[in-house]
Amino acid sequence: MTFFDNFASNQLIAAHRGFRSYFPENTLAAFTASIGKCDFIEVNIQLSKDNVPVVIHDQTLSRTSDCEHKKQQFGLDSIKVGDWTVPELKALDVASWFLETDPFSTITDKKVSLKELKLIIPQRIMTLEEILYHPKLKKIPVNLEIKDHSGTPQDKLVTARVLEVIKMTRSESRVLISSFNHDYLLMCHIIYPSISTGALQKEDHPPDIIDYLYTLGVAAYHPADSITDRSLIRQLRAAGFGVNVFTVNNKKRQKFLFNAGATAIFTDFPELN
Repeated sequence: MTFFDNFASNQLIAAHRGFRSYFPENTLAAFTASIGKCDFIEVNIQLSKDNVPVVIHDQTLSRTSDCEHKKQQFGLDSIKVGDWTVPELKALDVASWFLETDPFSTITDKKVSLKELKLIIPQRIMTLEEILYHPKLKKIPVNLEIKDHSGTPQDKLVTARVLEVIKMTRSESRVLISSFNHDYLLMCHIIYPSISTGALQKEDHPPDIIDYLYTLGVAAYHPADSITDRSLIRQLRAAGFGVNVFTVNNKKRQKFLFNAGATAIFTDFPELN
């Protein structure tokens, strides 16, 4: 069984970092709020200093946590995720920033209640193991984006550590691994070919894209919306690849992409569908 065997439909909605337009991204609150509004959730994976896969998007902690207030407590100068251990990361609040910045204006527009948001504070950084074992999330399929660790001590370790957690939690059939670092995907295919993978691409498409994707052994291509058109989708689908497009928050555009043959849409607003 592969990741795509989890679904009866081939027009799938993925909650990008969870329901991140209404709740702080990559938190349990965002993930649980997306249940029933999407087909699968997307989470971002970084590796901590003690080599544990943790769920956070940025390589640094400054945008989505109170690390500046906490780093002195631990005698740390760095704000890089990879320089903090899991116990140190767990001390951070990764929710208050959302109330302070209102990144999607959903608080201002009264689409989400500030009073109710205050009740979920604090939210803590989760480990990948916690995500895959969590009783509320245990059955929902998950796209794990392994963030690019090039140039860090974790670069040679991150893929193997993610695969270890997937195997330990017996989550092989419900996960899709994606990355902008395609070396990670090739490593996944070599080590654990039964796990589905998807190649993320933000700018130019790889030359000889079909042969390239076959070489990687991926099940899907994940292009940015800005580089996706009907011709690309049809070419890839005819070659047997899924096409999962990010990040599309416009319902009309989503409809166009699905009509063109896209298999999944990543969106910050899963409630639009």
